[in-house]
Amino acid sequence: MKQTDFDFETYLQCLRKLVAFPTLFSRPDQIEIAMCWCQDFLTHNLKGYHIYRDQKRNLIACPEDLDLSRDIIYLSAHMDTVDADPLEWDEPFSPFSLYEDDRQMVARGVSDCKAGVAFELFLGKLAGMQEITISNLIFTITFKEEGAGMKTSRQIGEDLGTPLPISEKDTFFIVLENNITVSEPSILSFYTAERGNFVIRVSETMDRLRGILSHLEKWNPVSIRPDTDTLDEKSTVLTQKGGHVCSVPREENLLTRVIEQSLDTDLLRAGNEADFAVVPSQIFKGKAPSPVIHHLVLSNRSFDTMENVDVQLEGIKYKEVKDFSISQGMNFDAAFSKHVLSEFLTAHQQKGLRIRQTYNIGASDATIVTRCMEPEFKNRFYPIVMGPGTRSQRDTTPPRLTHGKNETFDKQSGKAGVQFLLSVLIQLGGVIPAG
Repeated sequence: MKQTDFDFETYLQCLRKLVAFPTLFSRPDQIEIAMCWCQDFLTHNLKGYHIYRDQKRNLIACPEDLDLSRDIIYLSAHMDTVDADPLEWDEPFSPFSLYEDDRQMVARGVSDCKAGVAFELFLGKLAGMQEITISNLIFTITFKEEGAGMKTSRQIGEDLGTPLPISEKDTFFIVLENNITVSEPSILSFYTAERGNFVIRVSETMDRLRGILSHLEKWNPVSIRPDTDTLDEKSTVLTQKGGHVCSVPREENLLTRVIEQSLDTDLLRAGNEADFAVVPSQIFKGKAPSPVIHHLVLSNRSFDTMENVDVQLEGIKYKEVKDFSISQGMNFDAAFSKHVLSEFLTAHQQKGLRIRQTYNIGASDATIVTRCMEPEFKNRFYPIVMGPGTRSQRDTTPPRLTHGKNETFDKQSGKAGVQFLLSVLIQLGGVIPAG
């Protein structure tokens, strides 16, 4: 295989197979089936690798002849996805049945983050076909990254050093998220900094919630439910595009305005606390004879530190929906800017793809891992978020939303992204093309 020529169809075959597995973060039984298939796939294709599941059921594939005196490269992508309501998707699309044509693939999880998992399987397949040789390259597939509850990449962070190796030189941790913006040319953004993701639940009557929301200017409402039974049949249904909370600013979130304009006896229900990364597409509004306690979930996506957040929340009674110890963001920009790889990425020229460094408006497993690893390794550890999946296309008709309806993988830009990632791994010495 030449650096400039590869079989994209092999990659698409891996992606099709993954999309066929439903893997909702709330259904670990579904995720387990897909993880077992990936383990068998890598075992069949990767020779000389120790392939195992760690204590949190992440899949790890580590070469047995790893050379600690050379740079080590980790690849990481998560298997789980958020849920979807088939009624919200536009025909002919449906979340749990792949739609594909020459231009696109549409299904839940196709870009976030099965496009990233598929890249790992693709490399394994090329190695098994002897199209490439891989060296000092470690594969990780995370069991759970989405939604509320334990983030299983914590285990990967805690294991770095022992049993997961750290290089005596540099260790690169490449997180294969959906980083490509469809445009002309398409843009692949890479991040070495990510905003934090603090999530809380506040339980108060509507009058108090209005005051809290007004006070917490950086916090975006993602779900609300009354402390009572379901709303009656006369409730009003309000709609918006919804999608990932990172792509819907607070001032554009209809739920913000509905709460601000609510009456004390209004009943509101929207979203799902477990899906705290999703802005609700539907808001149900009804009436009660007297004020009712509501449970409001708020998300702060910013570079705020834990100390900043503590000041913001002073005097407010709340519950952590996501563990604050892993909620603060990361910033490796200064360190990475001095590395030779930074120059390679920013100077990279490729037809149909522009490379841009920015910061992640969301948060990924890169932040979780760096928050959980031993500090002594951080001076030679470089987390980089860059993957072949497609970002939300909010302004297309119909919209394509990563955490909403019509999630889409764009083939043209995806192909360019896969080629770019191969060139990065070749530059790092982790992939050596045959011939």
